[in-house]
Amino acid sequence: MKIPFRRAAAATAMTAALVAGATLDAPAATAAPTGEALAAKTALDRLNPQPQDAADVLSSIEAANAVLKKLGITPFTPTIGACTDFTFPSALGGAVAGPYTPGIGDLSGTIPIVNKTFDVNAVRKGEILYGFVPVGSFDDSGTDKSGMRVAWFNINTFEGSIGEPMGGLGETVLNALSKRFKEAGVPESTVENLFPALKSLANAFPSNGARGGLVDTGSGTVLSAIYGSINKGDATCYFFPSLGIATAK
Repeated sequence: MKIPFRRAAAATAMTAALVAGATLDAPAATAAPTGEALAAKTALDRLNPQPQDAADVLSSIEAANAVLKKLGITPFTPTIGACTDFTFPSALGGAVAGPYTPGIGDLSGTIPIVNKTFDVNAVRKGEILYGFVPVGSFDDSGTDKSGMRVAWFNINTFEGSIGEPMGGLGETVLNALSKRFKEAGVPESTVENLFPALKSLANAFPSNGARGGLVDTGSGTVLSAIYGSINKGDATCYFFPSLGIATAK
């Protein structure tokens, strides 16, 4: 839920991202085929999902950085967590602005319906997909993934939030794509036929504690912070904010 940021303390805290964050622009548009199910299938076939390095245990911030960049996600500042098992793992957040679909590219206008075109990107114009990848072993499959949060502040609209929830990174992209296809009027049977390919896409994303959050920030320059907790077996790790700047078109 968007809320006006009127408190100077909140604005001051987010301004730290100006110093430490990275500037992010929406990726350039790429040509894509037209047609209903054909366009969706072609776009997914272009991905040819392969296991990502982060599906295994990441050993360094450099590895996390490489994984995020491979998905088109611009990294933020590194951060560190404090765990109840007395370990201190590092981690890295990042973001990508729409229109864009991680691992595929820009799918804008690929599905014409009744003389209209639809943006079936997982991340649409005015939206930002946030990603977060911890370093180390985080076998959290089947566990609650809602511990990580995004705080953001759009300096052009003066809107923001301090608690946007995150989920699994692959699941976030999969759910967004499924929703886009249905909104575009792609028959439900076609979406069901595409689901195995979408599932394959989701499985190609890092699963070792990786988180994703899709946020409707509106157009503008957005100061961002990713923070919160991730379960690590019987332990819980609390991560300090990873800071950055994203420019949403």
